[in-house]
Amino acid sequence: MRNIISISLLFFLFVLGTGSTSFSQTDNVYNQGTVWSLAFVRTGTNSTNDYLKGLKKTWEASLKDALKEGLIKSYKVLLGPAANQEDYNIILMIEFENMASFDPDVIRDKKWDAIDQKIKDSMKDEYQETLLNYE
Repeated sequence: MRNIISISLLFFLFVLGTGSTSFSQTDNVYNQGTVWSLAFVRTGTNSTNDYLKGLKKTWEASLKDALKEGLIKSYKVLLGPAANQEDYNIILMIEFENMASFDPDVIRDKKWDAIDQKIKDSMKDEYQETLLNYE
């Protein structure tokens, strides 16, 4: 009987001792900072230059305006060789202030819409033709 009580007491102390030394992470494992949005693009054979020319007229033009409006922090285009036919060869990167930039915001959406409309108006019929080349 005394053996059972001793074993039970040891087991209880063991459980109590290990339970209090469990490690819980209370600190954030991340820092507040910028967020990047990436798009991976695969262009067809001999069409990379045409794609980049179209990007300059649409994507880059709109992001320059977005930069002036404070909607984004920066943007980049990375170009490299594809590893195989199914791989991408262009990465489009946009840096935002924080994750809140992706939350719904009517004012921010109106700014983006105004930028898009400005690009469409400046390109006229060429805009739709350029978009068709993106597919």
